[in-house]
Order: sequence, then C-alpha cells, then structure tokens
Amino acid sequence: MRIALLEKRENFEKILRETLSTSSLLKENHHVGETSYCINKYLNFISTNKLPENVFQILVNEYSSSLSWWKKGIQFMYVKLAVSRIFRTFFSHTKIKLSSNYENLLILGGNHRLRLFSIKLESSFVLLKKGERDNYIKNDILIRKENNINYAPQILNYGEDWLEEEYFEGVPINRLEDQSKIKELKYSIFNSHFKALNHTNIKSHDKIDYINIVRKEVTQIVSNKKIIAKGEVIEKIQSVFELLFSKLTEYKIKVSWSHGDFQEANILVANNVCNVIDWESSDKRFYLYDAFILFGRLREGKSLAESVENFKESMASFYFIEDVDDNVITLLLIEELRFNVNETFSSNFFMSGAHSENLCDAIMEFING
Repeated sequence: MRIALLEKRENFEKILRETLSTSSLLKENHHVGETSYCINKYLNFISTNKLPENVFQILVNEYSSSLSWWKKGIQFMYVKLAVSRIFRTFFSHTKIKLSSNYENLLILGGNHRLRLFSIKLESSFVLLKKGERDNYIKNDILIRKENNINYAPQILNYGEDWLEEEYFEGVPINRLEDQSKIKELKYSIFNSHFKALNHTNIKSHDKIDYINIVRKEVTQIVSNKKIIAKGEVIEKIQSVFELLFSKLTEYKIKVSWSHGDFQEANILVANNVCNVIDWESSDKRFYLYDAFILFGRLREGKSLAESVENFKESMASFYFIEDVDDNVITLLLIEELRFNVNETFSSNFFMSGAHSENLCDAIMEFING
C-alpha cells in the first residue's frame, strides 16, 4: 500500500520514526545523528538524496508497467525522474529527519511492515511496524522455515521484529500484457504452492474446535482497548461470524498453512521464474483459501459473488480439489472475514473496522441473494 493511502488511516511519519528507532535490527548500532530523507508518497519510498539510482529498480519495474501504452511511457518517465539523484528532492512530497543508520537503505512503506533494500541489492530487510501484532513477522518466519518453499525468497537471517531475505527483482504478473502467459504462470505457481504447502500441511479439526479458534482470535483483536472502533461495527462482525458458523455442515474442517494474500500482484516473474513475495499474512486457515484469493480475484476489485463464481469455475480444472459445495463456500467466507479483521483492526489506525463492515454487508448480500 502506498504512503499516500497509509496516511489516510494512520500517522505514518510517527510510526516510521518509532519503527526505525526501536527496531532490534540495528540495536547494536549507536545513534549517530539524523539525516534528511525524501518521502515520495505515490512511489511509496523514503530515501536520502545520495542513494544510487540502481537501488530503485524494483520500483521502476512495478510502477512503469501500465497495461495502457500511452500511460506506460508517461509513468516510466515520471518514475525515472522521481528516483534520479538530480530530481529526487523536487519530486518528493515532504522531507523527514531520521536516524543516519539507515541512510544507505531504500525504505518502502507497507501495511504492517517496512521493507529496506541495501545498495548492493543482495538482500532486503523487513521490519515490523511499531504497534503491529508480532504474528506479521513470526508467522512469516515459521511458514518458510518449516516448509520447502522454493518459489519464495529464502530467509537469510531474522530477529524478534525483523527478517532478512534474498533479493528478487521481477515484475508482478498482473502487469504482463500477455493474458495467456498470466494464466500459464498462475496455474503453474498454484500447483507448486498447493503441493508444497496447502495440501502437505492439512490437518482435520473438529468443527467446534475450528470455530473456537476463529472466535477466540477475532474476540482478542476487536476487544483490544488500544484499538479504536465503533461498537456497532464490532457487533456486526461478530454476528456475521456466528451466522456463518451456524451454516457449517461438515464436522471435520481441513486446515493448513496459507499465504493469506496469494494474489497476482504478489507473484513476481523474471526470466520465466516466479517468486511469491509478502508472506506477512501467513496463517493456518481452511486449506483452499489461497486458491480462492488467486482464482476468485477478490483482491482485484471483483465482487464477492463474482469471486465465488470465478473460484468455482477455476477449481473444476484441478482433479485433486474437492467439489466446491456450500460448506466450502461458507468456510471461504469465514476465512475472508477473519483475514479482513486482522488487516483492518490495528492500534495504529485512526479508526478500525470500516472495511470489515463493508465486507459483512457483502457477505449478507451474498447469503440472501
């Protein structure tokens, strides 16, 4: 998420400063003063003016890949100028004083974490934002250490609130022009992902145990006194969960490790090799949740009804996937609302839960439709 959007929901500059000053990544380094950094809210970066332009290549790849031919040229020129040493300050939206310890790193904003790239581009660092729940780092580390995931950057080192992973420079597959190539890559990476992670880790839970796990997690989040949210929103979320729980007909629920945000924008391709990035939302969920996100295309702006239909049609192509019945759809709705609560409730936000309320309305419309 770009800084321009992050600022609408949180005090981004305050969180940025606190994260960099308290992270255990450089805790052994003494404070060496402050340096002026540029913030580009649209290209989502924070950097000093002396940082070499080659460090910004990942941003050039992402923001210069419009599918519209006339936009592509304009965007490419804007990005190249905005990251150049000569014009970086001119194109920045604001300046901020931060610790000089980070002056040789490119810093990118993010939902719950910051990402930092070094000049040598051998690896990148991920820092948990101050005030966010530690599962955004812990689960990321755990899922990749416990499983043989060879289609993701490998973790090189980690600490209590950070990790270091291999550098991978690619283009998100949703930026490719060839739709047949996108489809080919999607099906290929899903096959690898499902076999290496979703299917391999399946464990059956009794329905009541599964419900209690979800109920307990959601209650802990929405009842956190540090989180600002409207009481009626919390009540709506909890009532929709209870309605969905009542619709479950199977007594055994298949739960497995999942990426959580397994969408096209998080699949990078370079030289026909794909890597899946941004594992911060990893958790144990109903085992078809990643398939629903990738093939339902809910993160791409599709409606809930469209996403369910897209998912059903796509799953018919996989002989190893169970039939998609009402129980499967109910479990996917539970997991999507659970994911949404995790994403939209935070002690860092000015107000939590608005998107979850919208999702509740969409779920009720889907059920009643």
